[in-house]
Order: sequence, then C-alpha cells, then structure tokens
Amino acid sequence: MAIEQTPKNELPPKYYLEYFNYVLDFVQEKYRHILNEGEWRFLRKYYCLSEDAQCLFIRFSNRRGLFFRVNKLAYSELTDIPALLNELLEREFIESLNPEKHKTFSKEMLSVWTTKELVEQFSKLHTEKKTTYKKLKKEELVEAILQDFELAQIVEVLNSFEPIIKVCFEYEVTFMKFLFFGNRYLDMTEFVMRDMGLVQFETHDDDKLVARFNTRKDAEDKWLITDQNDLFSQLKDTAPALDVYDWFMNFADSVNDLSEVAKPSYERLIIKVATFLEKSKLLDEALLVYRLTEQVPSRERQVRTLQKLNHIDEAFSLCQQMIEYPKNADEKFYAIDFLNKLNTKKRTKKSTTSWLHQAESITVSIDFRHQVEMGVVDYYHQEGKLAVFSENHLWRAIFGLVFWDIVFDPSLVAFHHPFQRRPSDLYLPDFYEKRKDLIISHLDTFADVQDLLVYMGERYESKFGIANPFVVWLEEIWLIVRKAVELIEFEAMKKILHEMSKNLVEHLRGFPDLFMWDDIAGEYCFVEVKSPTDNLSNQQLSWLQYFQEIGVNAKVLRVYWKENDTLEEEQSSQQSTVDSSQ
Repeated sequence: MAIEQTPKNELPPKYYLEYFNYVLDFVQEKYRHILNEGEWRFLRKYYCLSEDAQCLFIRFSNRRGLFFRVNKLAYSELTDIPALLNELLEREFIESLNPEKHKTFSKEMLSVWTTKELVEQFSKLHTEKKTTYKKLKKEELVEAILQDFELAQIVEVLNSFEPIIKVCFEYEVTFMKFLFFGNRYLDMTEFVMRDMGLVQFETHDDDKLVARFNTRKDAEDKWLITDQNDLFSQLKDTAPALDVYDWFMNFADSVNDLSEVAKPSYERLIIKVATFLEKSKLLDEALLVYRLTEQVPSRERQVRTLQKLNHIDEAFSLCQQMIEYPKNADEKFYAIDFLNKLNTKKRTKKSTTSWLHQAESITVSIDFRHQVEMGVVDYYHQEGKLAVFSENHLWRAIFGLVFWDIVFDPSLVAFHHPFQRRPSDLYLPDFYEKRKDLIISHLDTFADVQDLLVYMGERYESKFGIANPFVVWLEEIWLIVRKAVELIEFEAMKKILHEMSKNLVEHLRGFPDLFMWDDIAGEYCFVEVKSPTDNLSNQQLSWLQYFQEIGVNAKVLRVYWKENDTLEEEQSSQQSTVDSSQ
C-alpha cells in the first residue's frame, strides 16, 4: 500500500489516518487468530468514531506520553477540536484526570507542564516552598511535589490551571503496532520516510507477507523480553548488582518454555546481564548467568571468569570444546592461545601477534599518522598502483548483489511487513540452514566470471537505492566490486561467498582494509593495514588464513612512520628553544 503523492512528495493532510488504518487492516488479516477480546473491543469502538475523531485519537497515539493539555491542541486539518474531544470522551478513548484511576501515572501527568508553571502553581499552596522549588531541576521538582501534596490536591491544581486528558487504549494500540512491525522499536515514521522518498524498500505483495508470530504466546513472550530489557536498563543504573542478579535469576526460572521467536532476544539479554555482573566483580554470579547461553561471547567470558576464580581445569575443558566446535574466530583463537599458554607454562605469543610479527612492512610520512590507510593508498599510488578502501563494505556489496533474490525471497517466511530492510532470520543460524541448497545451486548457475558480473550488474541497476543490509549505494561501489570480481579467481570467489553465508553475524566483518590492484600487470592484493600501535583481530586473522588457503592474494602490512623535513625542522627549532631556555 502506498498513498498518492504529489510531485514534491508532500503528504496529504490526513496521511496518518491512512497509515493507521492500514496497520489495523493488516493486523486483522494476519493476526485474527491471536487477538483477544480487549483488542477486538478497541477495533469495534474505533470504527464507530467519526473520521476526524479517529484522526485526533491517532494524533495522540503517535505522540509520546499519555497526557495532553487541551489548550495546546492545534491541528490544521481538524477544525472543531472541542467537539472531537467530547466525542472521544463519550466513546471512552480519552478520560479526564482521576486521582484514583491515574495514581500510577502521577509523574507522567506532571511532566506535561514546564518547570516554571509547576513552581508557579504549587508554590501558591506552599508559599514558603517557592524558593526551594525554583532551585530544583524538573525531575527533582516533580518528586518534591509528589511528596508535598496528595494526588487529589495535585489533580485539583492541574485542572484549575488548564484541563488535561489521558489517552485510553494505549496498550491495545501499542500491541497492534507491535504485531505489525514485529518489535517495539519501529514506529509509524517508517510510512512517512517511504512516502517522502527518503527510504526505498523492497516491495512484496501483502499476501506474500506472513505473520511474525504464529501464536499469542509467541507475541507475548517477545513482548515480555522487550519489557525485561527495558527493566534491566533501569535496574543496572539504580539497583545494587546483587539485587540485579536476584531479579534476573528469578525471571530466568520462570521462562523455561520460552517461544522460539523470543529466544534470540532473551539470549542477548543474558549476555548483557552477565557482562554487567562480571564488571561489578560478582564473578560467581556472572558465571552462572553466562552458562544460561552459548551465544557469543558467553564461552569466552566463562573461560576468563573461571581463570579469575582459579578454576583452571574447567577453563581447560571449555577451551577444548571451543576449539573443536568454535562459534566464531574469537572463540577459536582465544581458546588456542589459552591452551598454548597453559601447556608451555610460560609467556607465549598470541596467534594474531605471531602473524603480525611476520608481516611485510613499509614506511610512510608521519603526516598520515591519523589516517594510516590513506598513507598506504598514497604509497601504492606512488608505485603506479591503484588502491581503495574496501574493508567490509566491498564484500558485503558483492554478497548482497549475488544473493539479492534469495535474501529478499518472501516465500522463505521471513518477511512480515512492508518496511523490512532484511529478513527476520538474517542473523540467525536458520538463515543458512533454510537456504543452504538454494545458495549452493545459485552459485552453480554461473558458468564463469562474466556470467556472474552480468547478473550482479543487472541487480545493481534494477535495485539501486533500495534499503538492504549489505549494499552502500554509492556510484563508485560498483566500479570497485566489478574490479574485484574480475581479478579474483572465479572458484575462490564462490567459496568466499559460500563461507560468508554460513554465519552472517561473524563473517560480514574482519575483511582487509584496502583493495590494491595493478591494471598493467593484472595483479591485485587485499591489504590489512596496521600502524605501530595496532593489533590484528581474531576475525581478521581468520579471513587472512582462509584467503591464503583458497589462493586469494591478501597480506598484513605494518606501517612505520618516516619523519618529514618540515617536522624535523620544527622539532629541531623546538629543541633549540628548550636548550636556550635552559
């Protein structure tokens, strides 16, 4: 669905009504089987409102907060707001302040007023407090008012100054949007961005989009984990670390039958909580929480924590598992280095350090000390070679163009609404398992490099500008992509693309910084640039080793600084000044 646009992409006055009604229609079609009576009641009552009353309610729902000052409401497309407020009040879409009904929202109702207004109104009842109130920040002032007055008094003061109302059906509306987007982070601005031409999305027929949640429990479990994430964000800043541990373990005991759709979010929460406990020096507690998941970097953090607790045998055993079944390069090389250190009983070099120390080196002007990669580009240009920044975006672009149709295939049950920039399982193990045969057969359809380039070029032209997780839409990206694909041996290129697809979370990072080539000699090389203080990461080492294994030219290049004449003169002058002053 897309609303009619003017040539300037100006939105019609009631654009938000079309968006909201589209969401409701979509949710009823895809989630009819899981809506409860409260949500159906909201829908029945909503459709009985006049169009303008619907508009005003949507205006409220799209803004932050639940309380609104009546005298501040002004929308050019709505001409009789008092009449619309009366309609919404009669139909129970808004309600007047009520000290009993709204006691859990006391801070929210006070927050719609300015600090100056609060001081003015509440110091009338306690004139001796005026000086104290004036010195407080708004958050502190709200707390002080809640301590100094009964809620009934507060409501009376607010209503006497200016009427305010609370919006109803806040849960139902939020839940409808949650079902539509599949999370609570996207909102209705996605519609605006699309129809203003700010973002282009891959288009799918609505009938090919599938529900994100198959059951009510799926949706409620995903909602629950989102709530717990928000709660943890508050607790880690306000509660003692041991209390946070007790809260989380009690929660963990209650979610043994968590829905599959909610588990990835839950495991990310586990890592966040365990990391917080580890940083808070609660090592035993952190270890217990880490053990609730094997998601990266849980096992590595367990080994580090076991070592701090002097449980070396357990750490040794876990490292052996990590080497045999690594989840990423960080686990693999960390475990190898850990065991090497234990076995030799003395200080050993890390795998990344050993590789770095064997690397080729060059010197470049110290003028490049804050942009070392640019210094290497300049070095190659002086040798008559071409070099560009490539790092991850080159390989991501190649991957995105080659596998575009597979990534955005709605038949694989991973697209749930019109604004998805990527399939919902893109960074889950299921992504590769569900598409393994498709990926392999797709790569086999290309007879040679020219065949591959023609296919990629067609995707680049036809899909240019569409939002996706891989391709940065710059004119020069296609030139670099084409050159890399032309120079890399065809079978090696296919192996790299297949390897990337196996674990997109890990394998989309760690590629060398630069792509260098010589058109005359027909040579190329991927170059990982390291200044004197840089270290090689495990994922970078993993790709360098893989490239070496399959015959792709790649290397580490260590850069040392060469003092230029100007700098030497400045340093000499500065030294002379120091000497003369002494």
